[in-house]
Amino acid sequence: MASVLDLDPRWRALMARGGVIDIGFDHPSEWPHAARDEQPLVKAGEDQLTAELCRVGTSRYIRAALTLPIRGSDDTVGIAIWVEAAPATFYAYLDTFEGSPAPAATVATLANDLPPIAELGAGLSLDFGEGTARPAATLAGTVDMSLDDLITLYEASGTLTRDDLRNTQQSDG
Repeated sequence: MASVLDLDPRWRALMARGGVIDIGFDHPSEWPHAARDEQPLVKAGEDQLTAELCRVGTSRYIRAALTLPIRGSDDTVGIAIWVEAAPATFYAYLDTFEGSPAPAATVATLANDLPPIAELGAGLSLDFGEGTARPAATLAGTVDMSLDDLITLYEASGTLTRDDLRNTQQSDG
C-alpha cells in the first residue's frame, strides 16, 4: 500500500536499501567495559553483560523491545534497548529462564540515549507478557516517530547516515 512517505526521496532511498532497519544496542550506556559483540558473556570484576541481562555495580539492566510506528507509513522500527529495572524485577525476570512465571508489568528507566525520541533515564513501562519473549517497552508519551526522527536516530546509533540515503538516491538516478 502506498504511503505519503513514498513522495519523500529519503524514504524511497531507505526502501531501496531494503526498508526500515531495526536498531539494537549491545549494552546499556553506563556499561564501562568492552562491547559484548559475539561473546555470550563479558565479565569484568563484579560487572556482567549477556545478550539479555546486565549488572553494573548496584544497577540491574534488562534488554527490552521497543516498537515504534513510523508516522505516514504502515512500517514500524524495532529497537532493542536496555532498561534499568528494580533489583526485585531483575531477579524475577532472571527466574523466568528457569521456568518461573513472568513478573508483573512495571516501570523502568531507559538505559540508552535515543535522540530525538527519548533521553537516557526517560520513564517507560515494561511488560513481560507470558515471559517467553523479550519484554516489551513503552516510552511514556511517545506514540510514533517521524521520518526525520528515524534518520536522526539512525545517525546517533551509527546505523545509517543522511549521506547514505543521498548516495542511494543519486545512484538510483
